[in-house]
Amino acid sequence: MPLATQPHRETIPSVVNLLQSPKRVRVVLNGETIVDSRDVLILRSNHFLPVYFFPIEAVRPGVLIASGRTGRHRSGDPTALYALDVKGRRFTDAAWSFAAPRRDHLAPLENRIAFDWHAMDAWYEEDEEVFVHARDPYVRVDALQSSAHIEVVLGGEILAETRRAVLVFETHLPTRFYIPPDDVRMERLVRSDTLTRCPYKGTASYWSVRMRDGSIRPDVVWDYRDPIPEIPKIKGLLAFYPDAVDQIRLDGLPA
Repeated sequence: MPLATQPHRETIPSVVNLLQSPKRVRVVLNGETIVDSRDVLILRSNHFLPVYFFPIEAVRPGVLIASGRTGRHRSGDPTALYALDVKGRRFTDAAWSFAAPRRDHLAPLENRIAFDWHAMDAWYEEDEEVFVHARDPYVRVDALQSSAHIEVVLGGEILAETRRAVLVFETHLPTRFYIPPDDVRMERLVRSDTLTRCPYKGTASYWSVRMRDGSIRPDVVWDYRDPIPEIPKIKGLLAFYPDAVDQIRLDGLPA
């Protein structure tokens, strides 16, 4: 699914660990680079999205303002919140740190700062922009050509049927089935204006489905017209949201 979701199931035990990133990471806010460092730690888990942590001394002087406000991270640990002042504009609660890491393996995060992803203008690893959230080094995306029999059913009709799909296996997410347009009833699809981004695949475009009664079921299908270079196999193929159709069948069985 192109939309960012929490990468876990509640029944799976939580795993939390800390990794050193080998990459230069930069953050831009209000047109200014507010932090630029190769000394970046990544807090990652199967129960929350990964987070970049920077040394406080790597943050541009005068930007961080302790607010005295507190919060709580999804890990359960308390946080101290900061405002950011960039070129005279203040951004409330746009940065945070762990107030007192409770677990020994989080101790290296003392004197490190994280930023509210969506409050920032842009994030970069080396010279390439990263979208949606920090990239998890443990996430793997495999795009495999398959001769499995894939059928997509909506409104009692088969909208797509193929034996030449590309199956995408992405860590923490269900298998996605990318189908050639020639094997999809394209006359029933209507291009949508919706766009979303994935840090591992690129920018997704959407299609709605025109039902038999003429009604429109919005944003049922997505494709990557120009995926990032690391995953070229899905370019121009179509994938259906499982929850938006009656059923996706894999070799005759519910996928």
